[in-house]
Amino acid sequence: MIPRRFVNWLLLWTPVVWLVLTLCTYPKNRPLIIDPQIYPPGEAPSASFSSLIGGFFAPTVANYPAWILVLAAVCVVALGAVGLVRRRKAVTMNVMLLVMGAVFAVWGLDAGGGLGGWQAGGRLGEHGWAFQTAVVVLAALCIYFWARANPERAALTTWNTHQIWRLYRANWQGMLGLYIMVFFGLLALLAPFLADHMMLDPNSQVGTTYAPPTSSYYMWLGTDQVGQSVLAEFIWSARISLVVGLLATAISTLLGAGIGIAAGFYGGWQSEVWMRLTDAFLVIPWLPLAMVLAAAWGQNFWMIILIIGITSWPGTARVVRSDTLRVRELQFIERARAIGSSNGHIMTKHVLPNVFPLIFANTVLVVAIAILSETTLSFLGLGDPLNFSWGTMLHYAWANGAAGLPAWWYLLPPGIAIVLVVLAFTFIGTAFDEVLDPKLRKREESDDRAKKRGGKSPEVAVAAAGGAVTAAGLGAGPAAGPETDKGGDR
Repeated sequence: MIPRRFVNWLLLWTPVVWLVLTLCTYPKNRPLIIDPQIYPPGEAPSASFSSLIGGFFAPTVANYPAWILVLAAVCVVALGAVGLVRRRKAVTMNVMLLVMGAVFAVWGLDAGGGLGGWQAGGRLGEHGWAFQTAVVVLAALCIYFWARANPERAALTTWNTHQIWRLYRANWQGMLGLYIMVFFGLLALLAPFLADHMMLDPNSQVGTTYAPPTSSYYMWLGTDQVGQSVLAEFIWSARISLVVGLLATAISTLLGAGIGIAAGFYGGWQSEVWMRLTDAFLVIPWLPLAMVLAAAWGQNFWMIILIIGITSWPGTARVVRSDTLRVRELQFIERARAIGSSNGHIMTKHVLPNVFPLIFANTVLVVAIAILSETTLSFLGLGDPLNFSWGTMLHYAWANGAAGLPAWWYLLPPGIAIVLVVLAFTFIGTAFDEVLDPKLRKREESDDRAKKRGGKSPEVAVAAAGGAVTAAGLGAGPAAGPETDKGGDR
């Protein structure tokens, strides 16, 4: 029997995922507020309800490169085929995976221009929204049939998720960070509705050079050095900065977690090779290396993501390796070896689930580092010149003398946004670290109980009692006071 809460979550998150994916590629010329001054007479876009709804079915929606769709088709078909060959319980789920792979294949064929002149980088499909909707629905069905075949695991997943969320909600730092991230996430997703992308065109002036803020919508944050709206730049920059941070973190986490688990599990010469490689990346200053790579590979959106990803993984590898060394000595790992489990099976089924909480908490913190790295590269003029980000805004503001005027409305918004986003991810990472680590959670709960009883933390109690109890254990070991007295008598 599938837990009711699991089904409710599936019904809730399926349309949410579809909406997020659609908004990421929603047309950029459907704003709710239009400035007719930047358009020729009669060419201003419509802001009617039908125009906004029609944007969800526009050719630009889900317009991905053909090679990405083909790669997704191969991966999904391989996953479903392996499940059928191994005769797993979720047979229907594996069949759904094969169907999803076929949808990806047709989608990639359509995006590449058909059989006659297929191109790997093509984006010629006009029905991406329909294929994306079908893929999201099929993914939801796969999860549903997996839960039907594994009701115990579904119930355990539901219970664990509910407990994690309950503990997370009790952490005020985590909730504050979550609220900040929800705000900036909505700002990035709703950018097509909040600001006309035409405002980023160099010929789209809404005022004079460095005009201060006024009550007009696009003048809320004044103008830049060429008279463009700082508000429009700020809104669209949120999308680039967050996307760069998330994608670069995904690359960094995959590299760091994979190398850390392999080095910690195998040990010996393999661990030495991986760790010496990690040390080499740790001692090389990342900023000069990133500057050299950016200058050699080009200054575009995807190169910046790749550069940050391959220069920020060593810390994750070190942390994951240390935890893997602990996990591999546990008894259930020895039992898995004794019954003949392969190393790959042990690492994916036993080691990875046990180190995943650490990986997840560390990943949230790496996002902040990735955003700061993108800001640094963009501020130095090594960012993508064709896309605005908060770092690019700071670069243009500094290079054009906004700090000397001072044009605070051009400098403060991107600077404050960067600080808030980094602070939010730090709060979220710290909260998840406490939630997923029972030792940290126990210490926090002990502190709260002590404050409720007498207003003193366990550390203060230890100092007052001369070390009678330990701060972490509160009586976990023998009291130190009596032993000291006996020693004095002797």
